[in-house]
Amino acid sequence: MTDLTGGQALARQLVVEGVRHIFGVPGDQLMHGLDALYDESSIEYITVRHEQATTYMADGYARTSGEPGVAMVVPGVGVYNAAAGLATAYACSSPVMLIAGQINRFGIGDQQDLLHEVQDQLDLVRPITSWQRRVVEAAQIPDAVHRGFQHLRSGRRRPVEVEMPPEALSDRAEISLHGRAADVRFGADPAAIAAAAQVLARAERPLIWAGGGAVLADATEALTQLAETLQAVVVTTREGKGAIDDRHALSVGTTWVNKFAKPVVADADVIVAVGTRLSAHGTSPSQIVIQIDVDPAELGKRRPVVPVLGDARLVLEQLVAELAGRPPRPSRAEEARRMRATIEAGLDAIGPQAAMVDELRACLPDDTVLVPCTTSVGYMCHMRFPVHHPRSYLSTSYMGTLGFGFPAALGAKVAAPDRPVVCVSGDGGFLFAATELATAVQYGINTVTIVFNDNAYGNSNRDQRERFAGREIGTELRNPDFAALARAFGADGVSVPKGAPFGSVVSEAIANDRPTVIEVAMDRLPSPF
Repeated sequence: MTDLTGGQALARQLVVEGVRHIFGVPGDQLMHGLDALYDESSIEYITVRHEQATTYMADGYARTSGEPGVAMVVPGVGVYNAAAGLATAYACSSPVMLIAGQINRFGIGDQQDLLHEVQDQLDLVRPITSWQRRVVEAAQIPDAVHRGFQHLRSGRRRPVEVEMPPEALSDRAEISLHGRAADVRFGADPAAIAAAAQVLARAERPLIWAGGGAVLADATEALTQLAETLQAVVVTTREGKGAIDDRHALSVGTTWVNKFAKPVVADADVIVAVGTRLSAHGTSPSQIVIQIDVDPAELGKRRPVVPVLGDARLVLEQLVAELAGRPPRPSRAEEARRMRATIEAGLDAIGPQAAMVDELRACLPDDTVLVPCTTSVGYMCHMRFPVHHPRSYLSTSYMGTLGFGFPAALGAKVAAPDRPVVCVSGDGGFLFAATELATAVQYGINTVTIVFNDNAYGNSNRDQRERFAGREIGTELRNPDFAALARAFGADGVSVPKGAPFGSVVSEAIANDRPTVIEVAMDRLPSPF
């Protein structure tokens, strides 16, 4: 044991757990914790300009790096502000730890109207975390942090929250630290592997449906091997983009709300669903679904399946080994090529979004991390943008959080400073967190943000025009000059006129390696759906 303040114990346990960055907003109840972080040179504390960005940035960091992201906010209003990012991380099974302050110890649960008091803060975070813990004594802090990291490094890695009052950070005690939480992964029961392999051995038109769990488990190599062994065509969810290189001959595209991909799914006799909720499209009762998931609650949740519980990478490796030695199957590469061509032709016919996404892909290096926000062009990215590497494409999953893109991209760039990181945003969503341009400039977080500007909340405006006889209310926007706004913060800002190509501007911005905002003026777009 060592004589430490609670703040010192917090900082040192975070160092032990491998934390290198904390995204936070300082405040009253956290000051002893921040003072302790001053002495820990291995942790960079990145001050953001609104608590919403703390958890968005931690999420972007976590999904890009594969390591937990850490956010730190004051209690009450700070936690409320951070909740949107925490909810998004929960939807995406992203390992984020929120370290939250609490009101003074004597007032917890007593409704004394202390600074930032809410009643009860744990109730706020329970629906959007997999585990949460309040500690009130300094000596309890290392154990709570360690247990949180155990949750972030095992099973379905959803967010956790640890909260503490200021006295827990300021008090001194004899305190023991824990070792680093282990990364715990488990394969499937051999009987489950044998049952799945028997089904696959009889399959004539197998399909692999890869979700975000395949990417988060770093299962790309094993998934590709299984696809080649089975000659199975591969579709992904939006969260699953990168589970297979989209240049692979068996990769067909994305299922997310993509009506042109439905025939591909319907054509399969056996579907191997890897780390996906199976919620984007229905499957036929005549199809056999082998569902691989690390969360037992997901297995068979939506339809009868052949269940395989385990980490996606380990399970896929087990299946490849179980199927080894069987005669090679006829190639389905040409069939997959025709499927993809049909899907792409359908997307081409929707409107200009497909060509915009193609221009974007053509100007970006293969290893670019793309972060689309909730915007029309972003929706087309989900369906059209080819991804070549895992952990290179971030979306909001079912949470659909407007304003996610820019701060999440900042977190991704902190995680991958040597890779290009590009955010695709609309004008409405970008202004949710545009003040984080100050954060980008202060810390040299050199993202490129493309703001597609139609002076509206475009998707909602289109609904009003097409579904409500043009009765537009609340959806038209008066925007700033986005390029001038960026320059006011000290970032680069460029404006692209309506209809002009933007690819060369994006390439130049990546080469400049400075925070850059590119405003692309455009007309309002037709529905990408």
